[in-house]
Amino acid sequence: MRLTLQSIPPSMNQVMRMHWAERKRLRSQLQWELTAALADVGRKLPPLLYGKAAPKRRVTITAYRPRRLDQDNATGGCKVLLDAMRDIGLIRNDSPKWLELVVNQAIEKRDCRTEILIEDKKEKT
Repeated sequence: MRLTLQSIPPSMNQVMRMHWAERKRLRSQLQWELTAALADVGRKLPPLLYGKAAPKRRVTITAYRPRRLDQDNATGGCKVLLDAMRDIGLIRNDSPKWLELVVNQAIEKRDCRTEILIEDKKEKT
């Protein structure tokens, strides 16, 4: 499933400096954006993922932003986005047991956005 958000995740430095209430508002805003993006691709909110039925997911986040951030700053800034994805049931958890995360960046001066690719990860047998 491929989703596009019209906002970009903040840097980890920005997240660390936010008041807890501001982080909560950001997470709520991202939940709404994710829900709208799901509707745009004709999908409904998935049921919340619990137990053994929950698949491990590979999430690739590509942020198109005006300037590049160092990789750990870009990855850490995606924490709020991952929490929003967990809250609406797109991923079970952000632990390595349930999530393989890839964060990419691209320079885009005019059309800043975030593209998210969510894939079920097939376990090797």
